[in-house]
Amino acid sequence: MNILVIGATGLIGSYTMAALQRAGHHAIGVSRSKPSGTLVACKELDIASLTDAQAWLPHLEGIDAVINCVGIIRESRPGDFQRLHHQMPIALFAACEQAGVARVVQVSALGSEPHAVTAYWRSKGTADADLLQRRLAGTVVRPSLVYGDEGASSRVFTMMASLPLIIMPMAHRALVQPIHVENLADVLVTLLTSDGPVPRELAAVGPRALSIAAYIETLRAAMAWPPGLVLTLPAAPARLLARCAELLPGSALTVDSLRMLEQSADGSNTADSGPVRAILGRPLRRPEDFTGPAQRARAVCAWALPACRLVIALLWILTAYASWFGWPHTQSLDWLAQCGLPHAWAEPALLGASLLDATIGVIVLVARRSWIWPLQMTLVLGYTAIMSFCLPQFWMHPFGPLSKNLPLLALMFIMWRLTANSEKQD
Repeated sequence: MNILVIGATGLIGSYTMAALQRAGHHAIGVSRSKPSGTLVACKELDIASLTDAQAWLPHLEGIDAVINCVGIIRESRPGDFQRLHHQMPIALFAACEQAGVARVVQVSALGSEPHAVTAYWRSKGTADADLLQRRLAGTVVRPSLVYGDEGASSRVFTMMASLPLIIMPMAHRALVQPIHVENLADVLVTLLTSDGPVPRELAAVGPRALSIAAYIETLRAAMAWPPGLVLTLPAAPARLLARCAELLPGSALTVDSLRMLEQSADGSNTADSGPVRAILGRPLRRPEDFTGPAQRARAVCAWALPACRLVIALLWILTAYASWFGWPHTQSLDWLAQCGLPHAWAEPALLGASLLDATIGVIVLVARRSWIWPLQMTLVLGYTAIMSFCLPQFWMHPFGPLSKNLPLLALMFIMWRLTANSEKQD
């Protein structure tokens, strides 16, 4: 079969593409940017602009089935939910009806309905309702929570599982029923390619429901971490935190996502796993088997790298402040004189060094490029070499002003290599 996969670079879309190819089908991906790796057949389209059925018709020629995997958790621009979750899918479904596409699958989310409490659920639910009333062999698939090593939410949960203490909203009341993306992709392939009847609606859930706290503890145990503690953040500070987090472009915590967590306490984000297990034809993968000790390093790096970046930036900024404002200039100028610097140059040199330290601290904080790390290493090595030659007594100082540069250099080197590796992957 020739199958069009909308949203081919997302977590669900990419796994579905791979599963279709393994099953011997011709999968054609559609995404905003051309995918890399094994996705050979791909169309690069501005999906958000395809809100008219006529715009989709040329892309449906020779297509036997279509799956829409497009989904965003928050808007980058006002109206993104409306364009990507509502208008685009409805135009796609109308075009499929006109083109006589044999089968259409819409990947939605549990809780989605036209009159739901959040814009995310409403936009998804409106498109779901449109598909179900059309003369199409269509299925709306509603996952609860999808786990995949590359998934954004999965990385957040494994990161939290690597910490001994977590405080989060609705930790012990919000319920999820996570399904592994490999199981979900295989289910979607069956729905797309089956010759027999398929359900009109399917709750794609894992084998059992868990509270958020229990899910984190399950991932923690799977990665062989000792038991931790998950505490509940009360509602009032949680709402305040969500409003503040909305100001950060990449934050998944928003007022609406908090509202969805609160809604899931009544079990609306859970369902009977029997139907999806029957379609899969084998037992569903358990949350205990989602991850393992091999994921420990990446889980720790998810929070450790930003933390290291922050403390190193603060180190430079505090050093700049201490050099110019906090420490007596007379002693600093005396040290510079011992290094052979003429008295007339000492004060400007002290000011220049303080400004350089502050500038580096700010760059570390805001720039996400690997070149900043070898620059820092060069500067630290330069400071260390000069002081070792001119002020060797600082090696024997009980507070270790020079010996502490050794682990700092090692940390900077690690940050350099990890940052360079992430840039290469991007």
